[in-house]
Order: sequence, then C-alpha cells, then structure tokens
Amino acid sequence: MKNRFGALSQAMRDSTAEVAPAAAAPAAQHRPATALNAAAEGLRERIARLEAELAAGGSREAELRQALAATRAVAARAGEGAEEFLFIDPGLVTDLLPRDRLPGAFDGAEFEELLEDIRANGQNDAITLRRQGEGFEIAAGRRRLEACRRLGIQALARVRTLDDAAMLRVQFSENERREDISALERARWFAEVRGRLPGTAREIAAQFGLDPSTLSLYLRLARFPAEITEKLREPRRLAMLRARRVMEAVEADATALPRILSALDAQARTAGSALDAEEQISLLMRVSEGREARPGSNRPALPERRHIVHEGHRIGTLTRNGGQWVFRFATSLTDETVQDLADRLPSLLPIGKKR
Repeated sequence: MKNRFGALSQAMRDSTAEVAPAAAAPAAQHRPATALNAAAEGLRERIARLEAELAAGGSREAELRQALAATRAVAARAGEGAEEFLFIDPGLVTDLLPRDRLPGAFDGAEFEELLEDIRANGQNDAITLRRQGEGFEIAAGRRRLEACRRLGIQALARVRTLDDAAMLRVQFSENERREDISALERARWFAEVRGRLPGTAREIAAQFGLDPSTLSLYLRLARFPAEITEKLREPRRLAMLRARRVMEAVEADATALPRILSALDAQARTAGSALDAEEQISLLMRVSEGREARPGSNRPALPERRHIVHEGHRIGTLTRNGGQWVFRFATSLTDETVQDLADRLPSLLPIGKKR
C-alpha cells in the first residue's frame, strides 16, 4: 500500500497538467487520475489481449478463460478502490474527533522532519477521511494533513464510509501504530471517548481490545494536572508509570503541586533556552517523591540510581522505583555473601528507627 501511495503522489508532482482539477472534480478535490489511469490502462490491455486469444480458439481455452476471469476481477477491485482515493484541499477537512495529541505536536524537530520529507518526496501515506456535508472529516493523519496545509499542497486522502464508532476505532488503530504517542495523549483521548460512546466502561474497553483495568488507569491519568503538562518542554516523554507516580504524590499531598510548579519554574529560569527535556522530567520525579533538596538545606538531591562499589568492584545498584528503593546485588556475589549482607542490615539502622 505504501508503494501505491508513493506512486500516486509522484504522479501528482510529475503530471500536474494532466490531472487538472477542472477535468474531473471541483478545484479543491480531484482523483489522482494519472497513476490510476496508467494502472487501469495496463489491465484493459491485458483483458483485450486475452479476449483476442480466446476468440482465436486453440487448445488453451480453459487456461485463457481462467486468466481472463482473474484479470477482470482485479480490474473491478482496482476500480472500486480508486473511487476512495482523492487529492483534497486541506481547507475542506474538519477535525471533530477527540484530541489525540498534546499541544506542540505540530512544532518541533519531529514535525519539521515530516514537513521536509513531504516537501522533498511527496506524501507517501494517505490520510483517512469521511464525507461530512460539503467537505470531509478526518479520522487519521492529522500531522500529514497539517504538513500539507503549511506547504500549500493538496493532501492524498482515502475517503471511507464510517459511522461515529468506526471513526474512533480508525483513530485508535492509527495511534496504536504510532511510536511517539504518550500515555497522557492516550489518557486524554480515552476520557473524551468515554463521554461520547454509550455503554459501560467494560463495553467501551472491549471495543478497543483493552482490559477494563487498563481503561480505568487511562481515565484516571486523564486528570493529570494541566499546569504541569504546560510547563514541560516535551510532555510526551513522561511515561505512564512516572505520570501515575506524580498523580499519586499530588493527590496525597496538597503542597506537592505548588512545590512541583515552583521547582520547574526555577529550573526554567536557570537553564533558559538550554533547558533539557529529560532533566525536566527527572526534576519532576524528584520533587514529586520528596527527593529534591529544600531551599536552605545543605542536603544534596538524591540520585535516581547509584552504583555501590567496594574495593574497586561494584557490588550492586540502588535504584528509585516509585516510592521504594530497590537494591540489586551484582551477579558476581555468592548467595552466601548476599544472605550475610541481608542478615546485617537490621544492625545498621540507627537506634530508635528499627522496625
């Protein structure tokens, strides 16, 4: 399918004069006639040749009839499929489905790469639309549509007959194939879908092939504080587990949100344009879990991960995991040594803090 779309867009660039909008449809939309006609012409020639050979008779009659029937079937399918593909003015397309992208999805390095790729090579993947009044409504392909809009070119689109539920399933299906979709984007999308579709949460989860508990987690995550999201340079880097930990901290402590926002603001002022997205997320997690040094304190911020070394040899790694510290012993240690260290731990606790 990808090669087919590439051929269509290439034909559009190479033969603009041959597919003048006035020839077949309104100026804002037309079928990619050059590539489709070329394919159809090849099928018509093969059908004509087979018909001529069959009319001439001979010992290959059964073979020719079979080949002719197969070619006619291919031609019929190609004709039906061709009716679904159009080049469309982006201005004719509306977007009424739930938002599936966070602010900033149409900016930044990734979007610029898409823009330049379409500028240089054309649009290889069609967007998916349905007819809506005099125009169209988009189901999938928003960034490609926006890229075509900014480049001032028509968008290659597949027009399908879809009801409201099917539109949402198409949108969800494309999102499942996206590598860059974040937990927060999924969560906000599911929250809107829950308000649009009838039925119980279990029934809605089944429509999208989800476990009800997963849908419940997304719906809870949809309440993630927008004040935090707006301050993150790249909120899509915040994975589901980390986002849930931040929410748990905010819900458990009324002072957590102000502390988080204050820390993010201070970091932004200090770093300026050099602000690193990963550093932002790291700071967010430290403050949420109370591991950031407080103003006026000499205590340094605790690291997410720490390697423990003894006499030049690493004996283990201490890692923060949610609200817990996890220590993983190096595989070079014997079972007896690990057990001996575990037995000594209680004696290392300060007096009065033993549990």
